[in-house]
Amino acid sequence: MSEIQQVALDMGGFGVNAYVIHAPEGDIIVDAGAEPERILSAVRQPVAAILITHGHADHVAALDDVRRETPAPVYAHPDIDAEIGVYEPLSDDQELKIAGQTLRVIHTPGHEPGSVTFVVENESRDQLVGDLVLPGSVGRTDLPGTSWSDISDSVRRVMPLWTESTRLYCGHGDVLVAHDELETNPYLPLGIVQG
Repeated sequence: MSEIQQVALDMGGFGVNAYVIHAPEGDIIVDAGAEPERILSAVRQPVAAILITHGHADHVAALDDVRRETPAPVYAHPDIDAEIGVYEPLSDDQELKIAGQTLRVIHTPGHEPGSVTFVVENESRDQLVGDLVLPGSVGRTDLPGTSWSDISDSVRRVMPLWTESTRLYCGHGDVLVAHDELETNPYLPLGIVQG
């Protein structure tokens, strides 16, 4: 069974998260925004892949440094708003099987055109959401390439997949329990999640 480790990073006084999925057959790095040595120190097994939730600098600024230390392929959506070099393109509703772990890719634009959410195929259907959902909020939609309508639609796409125990691994802040967030986050639409 996989374990997801949060790696809290400091980007010039701005907090951002990377994650390492410790899968049965290797590690998967999700987002590399800062402090590459800290991200790599969380790795326990050979890195099988580097996944990118979206292309903002606070999620990809350390990507070149991390990929220099591992030959693992990088996966990103083709609409990503960043120059990240060679990568494997992701598509909506794609199923990735990496290092013995299955992840479902959901294209979730709004905060950035190439944003994706990775749904971990485990009992709780945990989600690596990037900046789609944040503690008490959702990702910013006041920047170029953002859209309130798109982020609202994207949130509505991931919420029906939530279970009682789904955790949301956000780009900033603490790891959230999705059902707890339903009680406190005014940006989440009501009536989407059953049970």
